[in-house]
Formats: sequence, structure tokens, C-alpha cells
Amino acid sequence: MNGHLFVVVCVAFLIFLPRADASNSKSAINKGPLVAATLSHRFVKPAQPVELLITVRKADLPVSAQPEYPEGLEMRAFRRPYQHLITGDEELWLIKYRIIPKALGDYEIPPIRVSDGSGSALTKPLILHVSEDAKPLPPDARELSLTTDIPLSLAEEAVKTGPTPAPNPKASPTPVDGRPLPSRILSSLGHGLTWFWNYPGK
Repeated sequence: MNGHLFVVVCVAFLIFLPRADASNSKSAINKGPLVAATLSHRFVKPAQPVELLITVRKADLPVSAQPEYPEGLEMRAFRRPYQHLITGDEELWLIKYRIIPKALGDYEIPPIRVSDGSGSALTKPLILHVSEDAKPLPPDARELSLTTDIPLSLAEEAVKTGPTPAPNPKASPTPVDGRPLPSRILSSLGHGLTWFWNYPGK
């Protein structure tokens, strides 16, 4: 009898052990939400509003974000900054803020900590360029690495080997007519008479 009981206990242990391991590994993987942050515009003029959008996936309630911003930027919250969406089998949260640049310069918004009931996670830094004309410029290696999620070393190689924008050719100055004034007047009259003589009429 004891032998049969020992076999039953061993079988039950082998059956439930993988489930316990899977549950532990699942809880370890799901600590903290999956987060990402984006800007509606990367190149803006002073006082031009920019929306900061934080996307939160696989989050447990409650969800909160703690954005920080450098001096020269003003951050304002919307009246209802949190939006809960359900797309198919996936639930996600959208958190929106409005950024108002106050001065010219290149600003780096530090990583934003997003917390939920299971833990917290950080977004990647964001870079905002504020200039008088808001003209887009090619990204440097660090910005390329942040926006495309590739290693910095690959981004540096891409910037080195990438095509450089062709310079805008300057308009050549109009050559100065060095002929004397009477010669220029006669030449203009001659062109006018030639055009009149060759005019086909109606």
C-alpha cells in the first residue's frame, strides 16, 4: 500500500511541477507594463504645441505616469489624460500630455516611469528640436538609435555611411551688360522692331 501511495505522490508532483514553474516564470516576465512614448512632432517652432503620447500595454490597475521635462519646456495635462482602449484581445492605456516649447534649442525629455499594479517600466528618452523655421534635419547617431531601436554602434555606422544632403546651389549673379548706354538702347529698339515685324496678328 505504501508503495502505491508513493507512486501516486510522485506522479502528482511531476504533473503540477511544470505548472508551478510556468506560473512563476510568467509572473517574473509580467512584472511591469510594456510602455512606449512618442511625440506628435520632432521639429517645431517656439510656442508650437506638441503632444506627448505614452502607450501602456499589459498593465494591471492602477496605471500612472511620472513625466519630467527639462527647463525651457512647459508640460500641461489634458482634462482627461488617461484613455482605456480594448482592441481585440488586447487592452491598452493611452496617456497624453501637451508640451509647449518656450525657447529655441534641442531638448531631451528623460525616460518616463510608468507604474501599474505589478511594477514599473521606463520609456526611452525623446528628443525635441525647436527652431525658428522648424526645418527637419537628419538625426545624429544617438537620436537614430533611440527612434529606430538599434544599437548605438550600428546607428553610428549608418550616419557615417548614409547619404549627405546635397547643398542648395546658389543662383549665379546676372552678368553686367558692359556696352555703352546708346548701344543698349539701340539693341532694345531693334529687338522690339523684330518682335513687331514677326508678330503673326489675329
